[in-house]
Amino acid sequence: MRQHSFVTALSPIEYQAHDPDNRISSIRQTLIDHEQVNSPFADCPMVHMSRLQIIDHLPPPMGDVSGVKLKTKYLLFAVNIDGRIEDFLDCLYRTNTQFVHDVWGRCIGYPAYKGAVFFRRYIRQCFYGGSLGYAGFPAGVDEILLALAQKTEIAEWIATHQGMDDAELNAAWRRDRARYANLRPPKPGSF
Repeated sequence: MRQHSFVTALSPIEYQAHDPDNRISSIRQTLIDHEQVNSPFADCPMVHMSRLQIIDHLPPPMGDVSGVKLKTKYLLFAVNIDGRIEDFLDCLYRTNTQFVHDVWGRCIGYPAYKGAVFFRRYIRQCFYGGSLGYAGFPAGVDEILLALAQKTEIAEWIATHQGMDDAELNAAWRRDRARYANLRPPKPGSF
């Protein structure tokens, strides 16, 4: 069975009232520009799920009347992957270094040095809590993508062959079924 790893990291973002240096706005825009099709996570084949979100405000726990608020904003990074965290962080850094610097480079404590090793160390410093997974699958990303591709292809085949009599349907299935046994998993992020 494959190793599944989970990352939850909270990176503090230096914040000044009204964001005069556009630090928060810049991170938000980078996240918007890299959604779905343009996501750098799509180029890391071990990713099941990833989330980046700026936490602006946390409501106090029920019953808290202290009025204490966050003094800074935080970047929440949560990801569920196959394999080792270090390999994933290297992949993310290698596939889109500019994205990494545009997001985490504006966070407090991010090193001025360039390189995947410094990015890995920074994320490790920002780890938050245990290893609670956000999604659980008994298979790896490529097996799940292959199963989804097979399901989609077979559904299309069924739709195409509606209304055939039993003999025609049986002949068509015998002719086409090998094609479904040899499907290759689609690229992560393409589904």
